[in-house]
Amino acid sequence: MRGMLKPLAILPCLVIAAMGALASHIPAAETSEVSSPLQTTPAAVIVLHGQINAYSQGTFVRHVNLARQLGAKVIIIDLDTYGGVVTSALELSHFIKQQVDLRVIAYVNSKAYSAGAMIALACNEIVMAPVAALGDCAPIAIGLAGLQPLPPTERAKQESPILADFQDSALRNGYDPLLVQSMVAINRVVHWVQKDGQRRFVDGTQLAKLAAEGWKTVEDLPDPINSADSLLTVSTDGAIRLGLARQSAADLTQLLHDLNLNLIGTFRPSAGDQIIGFLGSSPVRLVFLVIFLTTLYIALHAPGHGLAEAVAVLALAVLLGVPLLTGFAQWWEIVAILLGIGLLALELFVIPGFGAAGLIGITLILSGLILTFVAPEPGRSPLSLPRLPMTWTSLQNGLAVVVGGLVASLLLCWWLRHYLPRLPYFNRLILTTTVGSESGMVGSLTNIDPSELAPAVGVTGTAMTDLCPGGSAQFRDAAGGTHVVSVVCDSGFVTRGTPLVVREVAGNRIVVRPADPRKP
Repeated sequence: MRGMLKPLAILPCLVIAAMGALASHIPAAETSEVSSPLQTTPAAVIVLHGQINAYSQGTFVRHVNLARQLGAKVIIIDLDTYGGVVTSALELSHFIKQQVDLRVIAYVNSKAYSAGAMIALACNEIVMAPVAALGDCAPIAIGLAGLQPLPPTERAKQESPILADFQDSALRNGYDPLLVQSMVAINRVVHWVQKDGQRRFVDGTQLAKLAAEGWKTVEDLPDPINSADSLLTVSTDGAIRLGLARQSAADLTQLLHDLNLNLIGTFRPSAGDQIIGFLGSSPVRLVFLVIFLTTLYIALHAPGHGLAEAVAVLALAVLLGVPLLTGFAQWWEIVAILLGIGLLALELFVIPGFGAAGLIGITLILSGLILTFVAPEPGRSPLSLPRLPMTWTSLQNGLAVVVGGLVASLLLCWWLRHYLPRLPYFNRLILTTTVGSESGMVGSLTNIDPSELAPAVGVTGTAMTDLCPGGSAQFRDAAGGTHVVSVVCDSGFVTRGTPLVVREVAGNRIVVRPADPRKP
């Protein structure tokens, strides 16, 4: 067991590193040349679909750098998203605005809501598919059942950095500040008025003043453009009329033709990116959580076998590595989970009984796992109470997944305890013993140490594995049969084959130490 500790200790780091490098080792660009005297400006298309998070943010930045190396002067973002993490969207918006040597075009292919609208407005211009939508930059929640609606008042709660970013995008790219801010904040009433060929977007207070001067609302459009109880969302035709979108294009081919661009590369999510997205979904994380909790229980109650420990470490690496890559998990949450596992092991193997250390360890593990579903809020301390509705919904989602995983793992442990010995093939992996007319499984990866098989104090046995300090030992019962149970040695590391004597029995916890050959 001691020889396995170092590999198991570095295994999570290796798994996280492998997941982070997976996408970079798989080609993501499709290069092509179009020979045409009219299309002289080199352009690259970067596909940005699905949830916006720290991982998709890093992938986008990498693709922009690769496109620049290919010689692209224009970047077209193929945008189709319901939104994502606020901090990642803000970082992407700032990054796009810093690309002063590139012309960045957002092609809204179907939808650009929430974080997607923020990214689109940060670009130099917006082009939309014939049937597409833009706006509603309020927090959204992605739970087990997909997108979850929020009440209008809660959806309207926004952080000042988001409004400031929309204001900056409006000033940079020629949009009306009041119009774009109505995508973010509720109670932004927008009227579109005109007089002598001039058009302006005004709120209710300004409308009353301008109406007295002869200004009238623009015909063929609803008035107001946005009401006090909604967030602005516009279709393609509406976005073009309001000056948010430059034009409509049926597809990227038409867009390239209309703008006289020469496509030199298309950057799509690689297989590694898709795997990360798949592993980050709530149902998949629920499965890995069940695997982790079940194998952790087995490893703590029947230590020394190695397989359960390895599976638990791999499952934990996925549970923590994917949220860390996508920007949901923070380092302090990972430290809390690892500290909780350490306290739980200390309680089971070192401290007699079960008390504060075990309860604190369980609390840290479950709390840390729940918080890996919650993205940090911009400009907020991780210890502060959540303010965004998306954060509260993420907490609810994380709580549902963790509680569901806990219940499922308990049921799985019960099933393993009662039914695994009866299954063909699997019963060969389990050591069984018979006491009277009762049989039980012991000394296996599924051992839950039935108390009726525990040896009495003073009984001698043999270490079947290295004890460091936990492991397995074999004892002979009163009927002459042998059985293997999990034990803890109170004198430190003991090698396999060492004679042992039972010093204490407390429930499922059996404390042993090497037998003294000088005593009879």
